[in-house]
Amino acid sequence: MDTMQKNIISTLLLVGFSNSLQAQNNNSDTALELPNMVVTATRTETPEDEVGSAITVITAKDISDKNINNVADALRTVPGLDVVRSGSVGQQTSVFLRGANSNHTLVLVDGVEMNDPSSPTGAFDFAFLQTDNIERIEVLRGAASAAYGSDAMGGVINVITKKGEGKLKVTGVAEGGSYGTWKTGGNISGATERVNYSFDASRLETDGFSSADKNMGNLLPNGYRNTNLSGRTGFKVNESLDLGITLRYVEGKAFLDNGGGKGADDPNSYGTFNELFTRGFGHLKLLDGLWEQTLGVAYSRTDRNNVNAVDYLNNFSSAATNLGEKVKLDYQNIFHVNKSNTVMVGVEEEADSLSSFASSDYPAWSYSSSGSIPLKTMNTMGYYLQDQIKLFDRSFTTIGVRYDDNNRFGGHETWRANQLYTVKETSTRLKGSYGTGFKAPSLNQLYDTIYATGNPNLKPETSQSWDVGFEQDIYRKTSTLGVNYFENAFNNLIQANYAPYVNQNVSRAKVKGVETFAEVRPLTDLTLRGTYTYQQTQNLDTGTQLLRRPRNKASFDTDYRFLEKAHFHVNVLMVGQKEDYASSVAGYVTLNLAGSYDVHKNVQFFARIDNVINKQYEEVYGYGTSGVAGYGGVKLAY
Repeated sequence: MDTMQKNIISTLLLVGFSNSLQAQNNNSDTALELPNMVVTATRTETPEDEVGSAITVITAKDISDKNINNVADALRTVPGLDVVRSGSVGQQTSVFLRGANSNHTLVLVDGVEMNDPSSPTGAFDFAFLQTDNIERIEVLRGAASAAYGSDAMGGVINVITKKGEGKLKVTGVAEGGSYGTWKTGGNISGATERVNYSFDASRLETDGFSSADKNMGNLLPNGYRNTNLSGRTGFKVNESLDLGITLRYVEGKAFLDNGGGKGADDPNSYGTFNELFTRGFGHLKLLDGLWEQTLGVAYSRTDRNNVNAVDYLNNFSSAATNLGEKVKLDYQNIFHVNKSNTVMVGVEEEADSLSSFASSDYPAWSYSSSGSIPLKTMNTMGYYLQDQIKLFDRSFTTIGVRYDDNNRFGGHETWRANQLYTVKETSTRLKGSYGTGFKAPSLNQLYDTIYATGNPNLKPETSQSWDVGFEQDIYRKTSTLGVNYFENAFNNLIQANYAPYVNQNVSRAKVKGVETFAEVRPLTDLTLRGTYTYQQTQNLDTGTQLLRRPRNKASFDTDYRFLEKAHFHVNVLMVGQKEDYASSVAGYVTLNLAGSYDVHKNVQFFARIDNVINKQYEEVYGYGTSGVAGYGGVKLAY
């Protein structure tokens, strides 16, 4: 164990111990205000303290306290999760969950799958997903294919938006700051006896900074524009039936560089994107609520275009268009057999499609090429069964199995089991889970003819995942400590081999590590939280560390409310050294501050300072990051 690990662990233990003593001295009876119900772990509403899976919940309050605009930034402090952005705001942003590849994580917004069928690997790009109108984000770590199918081999990130409640409420926000950044937005929400509604719109613009690191001589900034529209509405037909629809539309433009490192500036390369995600559903309760049925249909469309014209730095031009669509029909039944047993049975049908076109006048021997991928489709039928067993209000077991039948690669079975046991006398929760996962080859991996990497004979990637750990409440739940040990094994991983440069199932990998957290509330208005993750990742074919996954990561957050109207938040993020394609990337520490003050019951001023110490660092080798930057604005609510 190296010095950095020892220091981080010692700090976490000291924070938890010293502040639990302080809590005792204050004789506070206040309990931690943790979210009560989660849905991602079991696909049903389940109390968080009855779930054996490793799950983290980020609330709307957490997002507001940090005054952050992008979901990826909200995820940075989650144990076992690494966020990597290639440069300025709006650039490619990937998430690695417990060492799994970025395309091994399923991303949902209100039940709609966000993963892009037209991307090279089927991964979701977090660059464009804003925090507007979000109620909470649930992060499930570990193989979840038994519940969610192919894309959930490494875990699930589930974004749940706000549901309208109470009288009509109108809010507005305006923000400005460094790098020529401006954001405006508004929300309208409310509910009647039968109808609830919540609609949100925002516009973000920034001049940005050079994505190709300015410390390597790149000076041209990469601007970014984002328009975000989201809505959610529901209608209660009667006591047994309710209907609903959700929608999210995102469009924008990001200026790009020719990669990272020296000489990568580009004055006129840019990408545009249009994303639409929507789902309609009906929920029916029969037999006095003992039988619940949900029928839903979802549609997603991702349209991406890239253009790079001739300029004084580039003698050649190129253009590319990628269109991915997904239609999904799901039918879920929940049987509340008794107070101790809930059975879920469901079936899903999913249809993916891809079409791409690229043109360039680069030389034939160069990496860039021209051509098209005519419309390609893939259909999957999924059947799943799950049983939740609750015994003596102490033991909570979930067992699930699933069978997916794909028209391209055939059938595949997965299963998952998790267990939680509560020792009430000591407020201890012992938990563990085991699961298998798989990831179907993306349409691009199967049929790419533009770069000639497609291989229709690819097999699904597979995984085995397990974890074990505990959570301990201290002194009337004013403090909570948690530790998880996990291991993941990945097989048949797809990569493009050299000579010939074609996708093949050739790689294996193993990941193991420890996730810890400590949360303490020594005073009613003061919350301290620390997380630390140590993970070893290894490509079993080469013996090397997996790229862009640090061995060490830690975060420390202090949240303080005072004077009844003021709020102050401090975040320290520590990321260790990691390997990248061209070179290793040094570890770094950043300090971020945020605060707000309610000048009136309807008016709040807020501010944020990122990278207070102006640390020069990289998340991806050759790509820049923000220096010290300040932002501030006002929120109005009526």
